Amino acid sequence: MKEIQDISQVIRQLHTPASANLDQRVYGEITKAAAVPASAPSAAEVHLAEIFRLFLNKKSTRYTLASTLGLVLLVVLVLNRSTGSAWAMEQAIEALKKYKALHITGYVTTGGRTTPLDAWARADATGNLVETGLAKWGDMTVWTGDNKSYLYDHTHNTVFVEPGITFGLNPWFGPKLLTKLAGMKDYKAFEGEDPATGQKRAIVTCSLEIPTGPHSFLMEFDVRSKLLVSAKGWRNLKQEGAPNWHFEKILYFEDLPDSAFNFQPPAGTPFTNMPLTIPEASLSSLSDPKSGISAEGMSREQACEKILRQLCEARAKNDVARIRQLWPVTATWSDEMLREDDQNEAAQLLKIGGIERNGRSKLGPLALVPVWFRYKDAREREVWMIVQFRETDQGTSCVVQGAHGYSLNVKK
Repeated sequence: MKEIQDISQVIRQLHTPASANLDQRVYGEITKAAAVPASAPSAAEVHLAEIFRLFLNKKSTRYTLASTLGLVLLVVLVLNRSTGSAWAMEQAIEALKKYKALHITGYVTTGGRTTPLDAWARADATGNLVETGLAKWGDMTVWTGDNKSYLYDHTHNTVFVEPGITFGLNPWFGPKLLTKLAGMKDYKAFEGEDPATGQKRAIVTCSLEIPTGPHSFLMEFDVRSKLLVSAKGWRNLKQEGAPNWHFEKILYFEDLPDSAFNFQPPAGTPFTNMPLTIPEASLSSLSDPKSGISAEGMSREQACEKILRQLCEARAKNDVARIRQLWPVTATWSDEMLREDDQNEAAQLLKIGGIERNGRSKLGPLALVPVWFRYKDAREREVWMIVQFRETDQGTSCVVQGAHGYSLNVKK
């Protein structure tokens, strides 16, 4: 066995068969899009087994996708035979740079139920976030458009709409994520052969603590094409138990047209706003009376503007103590995690908008507020932030609960 490097990252269990109807439609779009050139070895089809946490970091099952792929791969491969290919994560990073879109089939496991998954996605210009996507699992179909996310509930024949991109295939499996994983302390890579096919494979194991909790992965790369061909993810640091998600197959494309991500629910299907909610697990940290700011004497919009501006100022100064006080769910995050948060990238605050949507948790009212930033590369992005209000005998106060979905490039 050949140990290469240390790495860590996180994802959930996944199992999922392809949808014949979806395949039929999208493959037509693929033909028009001139997907992966024939000259690219194994680029047209890559077998993937659970690699990153898919879909919508939301407490609802509708938004959580998971997959399954475990240490059994280490047994299935002939790991005691090192290949002469000198596979390295740097090669995988370089190979992925040309591909902007992908198709994943596999499974996710939520609430003890394993459900097939069929997903299409395209990365944004940075190569780090999903720009648009379309996915089906169970009786749910999710798609994005015009910086909004849509969820069609087949059972109830209703489309739920929410602002922002909550598609959840983030971080995108691209150069930034692979580079991060390759730098983790427990990163290990081994080379061998798949006895079923005779193809050379590289197996990577890793784990990582991120804002959503502990995660670990087992990833399989094709040594010839350098591309990831399968992956599994667990909600723990040691690949223990059944994986939460399993990506069985991945197709890579240099690009796909917008039409490949279109979805039309049946005619007459009603559209309604997705209720604004937050995970119950965050309530204990949000209820700390020492966190947040007083909202006495202010309207909710004024209180949102004040606390979000203070949070932006704390981020700009890298004042981690103040960030944790205003945004209490980060109390358990390491300083490094706070600095590396994608939403915390150095940027100039442009504007804080008004309340776009209201909701409620057990602590009190919720408010969804858009914030605009300009980044160093001149990109302008819109981030949706949730503010939690708390109404007690001591008065009204508020804290930042966190980002809703992830930042979007502003279309000019």
